[in-house]
Amino acid sequence: MTREGRMSESAKINQKIKHLTGIEGEYRTIIKRAQEDIRRDPDRRKKYERVVKKYEGKISKILPKVRRLRELRARRA
Repeated sequence: MTREGRMSESAKINQKIKHLTGIEGEYRTIIKRAQEDIRRDPDRRKKYERVVKKYEGKISKILPKVRRLRELRARRA
């Protein structure tokens, strides 16, 4: 942070990347849990497959944002 209490642009980018990758990790954990539940409880397979599909879609929306931010960080470095 600068003396005025503002974050530099590179710090903002790093913070956004960290935030988005944390969310991605949470989504991947949810997917893993649902896949384990599919194996344990095959009767409710359809429900867990919906969960997996939902969070895979969310991850596919986050990944381009992370990629773009990493490219931006690399250009500024």
